[in-house]
Amino acid sequence: MTRIRKGRAALLATVAATTLAGVPVANAAAETAENVATNACPDTAVFEVDGYGHGEELTNWNNTAFNANPPAGWEIVPVPYHDGVFPGMDEYPLDAAVADGAGKLDAAVRDFHARCSGTRLVLAGYSEGAVVAGNVLESLAKSTDIPHELINGVLYGNPRRAFGDGGAGGVAGGIETNLPTILPDVTMQGPHDFGDLSVADICNENDGICNSTNMITNLAAFANGLVGYASGDHGYVLDPAADLGKGRVLHRQPQRVPHGPPLPIPVGTPWQIQQLLGDGPAARDAVRTARNGLAGLVGQETLDRLAETSPWYNLVKEA
Repeated sequence: MTRIRKGRAALLATVAATTLAGVPVANAAAETAENVATNACPDTAVFEVDGYGHGEELTNWNNTAFNANPPAGWEIVPVPYHDGVFPGMDEYPLDAAVADGAGKLDAAVRDFHARCSGTRLVLAGYSEGAVVAGNVLESLAKSTDIPHELINGVLYGNPRRAFGDGGAGGVAGGIETNLPTILPDVTMQGPHDFGDLSVADICNENDGICNSTNMITNLAAFANGLVGYASGDHGYVLDPAADLGKGRVLHRQPQRVPHGPPLPIPVGTPWQIQQLLGDGPAARDAVRTARNGLAGLVGQETLDRLAETSPWYNLVKEA
């Protein structure tokens, strides 16, 4: 707002000066108005999308030091949406919630680019908001509507994080690369593919939402992610300016459930099995087997707490 007010003052001063000098006021005003419009565009616009339980209020983003004091030249664009994952528990199941958020985010980004064609666009999402922002980034990566050099992403705790280094537990991706689709309207979409876009994908090693180890080959590491989620390891310092351009980042953490590398057997995650074999019993059976072994690793009290707070764990229970 300060930049806009300064621009208006400059416009009035220019009009007055050009009138005294005998310059046609209309021409001067038109030229200056064009300059004001250009100057009103920020160097960077960051579109913020929040996670489960906070999609409409953006509580996590609004409580950040970044939002309290954004860098010079950055403009914050909040994108509220109807979050949700689990049917019955939430008003919107996952598919409808993500579609709602993606539609609103895509429209906000395109509208902003139409007004400010030279502004860098940063799509920033946390948790379920990372799915929303990541899905729009995927779509923009396949389009030439907006130059790719203007598009950036910063994602935290992304449930669709691509397979890669998962720390001590071996290769891991987001929970949507591990769980198969179990319920209607709650589709596990697998890993994001951002093409040539610059996307920072930030994850904590103990965060089972973005670092979900294959539950078939390393159940202890998978359990570590569940305990990490219940213990606060899904929390992040949300600062897109600091994390911009970092690519794939895994913050190492002390283990909450002791574990080592996975079993040396060539078996994919239940999600991968479902992609290969279809919606038969194999993928669900793998989840059930894993679920039945969790209490011995983490204790029933932890599982009960997860059942109250985590829609993702409730999907495990539904298998």
